[in-house]
Amino acid sequence: TSSETINYLAGGRLDAWRGFDLLIEAFANVIKKTKDIRLEIIGEGSDRNRLQSLIIRNHLENYIKLTGQVSKEEYYSKMAQCDVVVNPCLKEGGVTTAFDSMSFGKPLICIDTGGYSRYFHNDYAEVIPRSSRSEVIDNLHKAILKLMDINVRKDKGQKASNASRSFIW
Repeated sequence: TSSETINYLAGGRLDAWRGFDLLIEAFANVIKKTKDIRLEIIGEGSDRNRLQSLIIRNHLENYIKLTGQVSKEEYYSKMAQCDVVVNPCLKEGGVTTAFDSMSFGKPLICIDTGGYSRYFHNDYAEVIPRSSRSEVIDNLHKAILKLMDINVRKDKGQKASNASRSFIW
């Protein structure tokens, strides 16, 4: 791997069931192996203080940023600039970021909720099975590391872009 920093993006309301805490814990494990990684979480919500505490407790302030709410234009700009999109949501919710990842040609890491996630498969996404908390964190960690490989990202990103053309809504 080169010394290029890989940027992961997640977004949505900061509610406990959105799984951002799982993502932060997975990142804490990834940081032990590589420092060339950043995560930006955009959105606002009731879980913000707990998530910020988790970031501080794990010494991740230099790696994970809670951006707060952004305009649609800024969101699209961040989506275009990131390397990987993550939707750690534990149940069906607003899955805009997941479908946007396709249209922007970005690989996606998501948790299998049995709903929207059936549209995503391992050609262009890392779909994490729902299991125990520690297994989900471990599988997120593995998916994050896997997508640090530029060739894997390019391949999945291209396939995501191709797949997006088959969806009409």
